[in-house]
Amino acid sequence: MNAKLFCAAAVLAALGLGASAEAMASPTSSFKAVYSVRKSGLPLGDAHFSLEPGKQNGCYVYAGHAKPNALVHMFLGNIDDETRFCIVDGAVRPMYFRHHIDGKPGHSYTLKFDWSAMTVRYHSENGDTKTYTLKPGTQDPMSLQIAARRWLADANSGTGAQLPTEHAFTLADDDGLQTYRVNVTDAGNLKTPGGTFDTVRLARTGQHHHALTFWLARNADWIPVQVRRLEDGDTQYELTVQSLSRSDG
Repeated sequence: MNAKLFCAAAVLAALGLGASAEAMASPTSSFKAVYSVRKSGLPLGDAHFSLEPGKQNGCYVYAGHAKPNALVHMFLGNIDDETRFCIVDGAVRPMYFRHHIDGKPGHSYTLKFDWSAMTVRYHSENGDTKTYTLKPGTQDPMSLQIAARRWLADANSGTGAQLPTEHAFTLADDDGLQTYRVNVTDAGNLKTPGGTFDTVRLARTGQHHHALTFWLARNADWIPVQVRRLEDGDTQYELTVQSLSRSDG
């Protein structure tokens, strides 16, 4: 499991004629969620995610922590992901991203965004560094979820809204900058231990060996309530929400 499993997720699209005001409330409203994590049907442990306001007005911290069960922990350490972002001119602007796996410094790294210089600096825990040139609207693996949820909520806010079929984001991660394309379909009601949700399905396109699909809840601020990732064409990871608590605005 890595940052791309949880995100890039990405986290979308605009569905749902007649979606409730609650569903369209705010993709930056605070929430806490607990997910079960399974690999090819076998339980691996739990993942905890939270979105909270940052220290500055209009800024936020979105964090995830995966804690493997005792058996898996013998082979895989805890996983932590965090993005710090701000809403600038109505758009999500990441400032800092961290991905950490206990005991794996080569797979643990940070991204620091310098929007005045239009650069992002990659630094791994084993000392490797790289600098990429930013493009407007570039997201990190966690802020991409927020940007996608905001896109979906905005597209769904007008009367007579139609379901978009695809969208493209620019993603910065340990491999540099890449285009992250998604398509969207209606997924109907999804029953989970955390509740029953009216969902849309967001799937990454053009990545057949690393397929990633999100189920986003119309009736819960477009928060992901289920995530599936196909690794190397056959190993399937699945996150399913077990509990979800949200603020009112």
